[in-house]
Amino acid sequence: MYYIIETVEQLNKLQIPDRCFIDLVPKSEELHPALTSPSVIYYNNFEKGYILVVDHSEGFSLPFEEVEKFLAKHNKVYLLNQKKHSYYLNLTNTVDLLFTALERTGSARSFACDTNVHRDFSHKHKFKTDVNRIIPICKHYERCECMFEDVRQLIGGEQNAEWLNTYVDVYKWVEEQGICINEKVFDKYYEPTWKSNSIRNGKIYTQYNLYNITARPTNAFNSINFLALPKDKSRASFLPANDFFADFDFDGYHLRLIANLLNIEIPVDKSIHLFLGEYYFGKEELTEEEYQESKKITFRQLYNGVEDEVANIPLFKQVDEFIQRMWADYNKDGYVVLPNGRKLVQENANPQKLFNYYIQCLETVNNVKKLKKLKEYLKDKQSRVVLVVYDSILVDFSKQDGMATYYDIKSILVEDNYLVKVKVGEDYDLR
Repeated sequence: MYYIIETVEQLNKLQIPDRCFIDLVPKSEELHPALTSPSVIYYNNFEKGYILVVDHSEGFSLPFEEVEKFLAKHNKVYLLNQKKHSYYLNLTNTVDLLFTALERTGSARSFACDTNVHRDFSHKHKFKTDVNRIIPICKHYERCECMFEDVRQLIGGEQNAEWLNTYVDVYKWVEEQGICINEKVFDKYYEPTWKSNSIRNGKIYTQYNLYNITARPTNAFNSINFLALPKDKSRASFLPANDFFADFDFDGYHLRLIANLLNIEIPVDKSIHLFLGEYYFGKEELTEEEYQESKKITFRQLYNGVEDEVANIPLFKQVDEFIQRMWADYNKDGYVVLPNGRKLVQENANPQKLFNYYIQCLETVNNVKKLKKLKEYLKDKQSRVVLVVYDSILVDFSKQDGMATYYDIKSILVEDNYLVKVKVGEDYDLR
């Protein structure tokens, strides 16, 4: 059966339908996408599947720019994992079916369809950086044909495309920067599965997982959880590529998010924990112990439910009313609409659980908004965002950009009544 496309002449004979499905197979699926390159691309025009050969031992190589131009002519290009594909293909017409699966079922399961050959090669040649170049093309075709049949029922069910495209774009922008490391210090504290998976030329690459029901990304790759790094000397492993790190940490982020949502006025020049501590302790000046206790009391209200003792505080009174309205709507409709437009359905739901999910999504929506502005602002500068950890944004800052850039970054982050605390240092150990 004719299904291998390995010359431009063959590619040009293919008709251009309105839509297609692709799966780009890199030379290694163990390596971070920034550290590998395409081997073959499975292409299905909804009538027949093909393998477009880019770099494989069994075929001639298509010029990759010709493949990209060919795919750009389609109205929609369906795929799995838009962020991965964007490392290789600069397309604006892609639709990520993993998000559709997440919308429909609440999870983005694997559609791998690995053959026995794939499993055998992955086991025997796990550390080979171009293993997919030697797996027979017919086996890549077999796997991808199975994958296409598995996902085609998702096609046409996409939602919130504009927001999702921005979501993928900004987190890929952060991820692709990488973070420089002091390898001697790094080796003392960290044991990645295989260093070459994510480290090259003194730089480590993180990987955001965007397929979570609340849209709040996780970031664990190669046995390192970058969103839960210990706050100890191990952080000295991570270095700026430029001059210094600036860590912008949102104060009372979730409270300020919900206050903005509900149009509740809270001070923008004072920590939310000091502000609420005045209610808790009946005084303006707090000791360090009282400040820490204020944080504990506040977190209990947000994540465990508003207690009677503080229910008269205007902020918590309105938060409690919002939670009850959300719960009533959930019981009436069977779902709650999250801030990114996703409908959330949960087994064993309760008011506080729904609120916590809602807040996580609200946090991510605001982060995406801020990151989009930062990406645009920094496009002609040396400074870069290199890590996003829930309520903090780490900037690898270049003095060449000038201190005006530092203050402009801060201005973008504090827009809409947010407050940020900034720590700077020559490594990530910013204690």
